[in-house]
Amino acid sequence: MPYYFFHVREGADVSRDGEGQELPDLASAEAEAVNAIRELIGERLLHGGEIDGRQIEIADEHGRVLAVVRSCDVIFQEGQFRSFSDDVTKSAPVAHPIPENPPSR
Repeated sequence: MPYYFFHVREGADVSRDGEGQELPDLASAEAEAVNAIRELIGERLLHGGEIDGRQIEIADEHGRVLAVVRSCDVIFQEGQFRSFSDDVTKSAPVAHPIPENPPSR
């Protein structure tokens, strides 16, 4: 099985993954990167800081970047808050579109 490395980039700063992880394919590596970004976003929500602007670069054993998972892609999909079918908590609120003409109170 191939090794994939998950380098975390925030602006010009890169935290390089020196260990890597053995995974069956790039799709599995991308799923792992999405989970990692979700954790990073959660830490920022708890402790403060910018939740957007980080990305994980998935590289192979030769250092070639094969895919990039950006925090904004994990938060939003087609202009809406993104939901995941693997949400094990089932406690997150469901995003509903805001009506253009909300009812008056």
